Amino acid sequence: MWAGRAAADPASTQPVQEPRGEVVLPSGRILQVEIADTPEKRARGYMYREKISDTDGMVFMMERLDFHSFWMKNCKVGLDIIWLDENWKTVHIERKVPPCLKDPCPSYTPMQASLYVLEIQEGLSQKERVKLGDRILYRPPR
Repeated sequence: MWAGRAAADPASTQPVQEPRGEVVLPSGRILQVEIADTPEKRARGYMYREKISDTDGMVFMMERLDFHSFWMKNCKVGLDIIWLDENWKTVHIERKVPPCLKDPCPSYTPMQASLYVLEIQEGLSQKERVKLGDRILYRPPR
């Protein structure tokens, strides 16, 4: 979840049935991704979700290239967070980021500026051997 906003209402955090995009990892694995492309969606992220499957993810479409910090406030599951530049190249990875159980929640910040951030199931980036410099293919909803 993007650290730029306060916690959202739990009732508004269920997956919204909006068109999903696809992400193709370097291994060839295809994920169906929710698209966080508004301040509200970026603030909500994966808050209060009970589980995330290994075929799902969330892409945060940021407004500008920057050092975007994320935190795990109100997240119930661990995640892998992958920061991507304007060409969808992996510039930073935080693996197995645990849920934040009490304040203050730590923030996770990339070492390089990013334009996109991909959140996936905890451990999936290692399982699929995602590494720095890898390109991720994004396919928008049809």
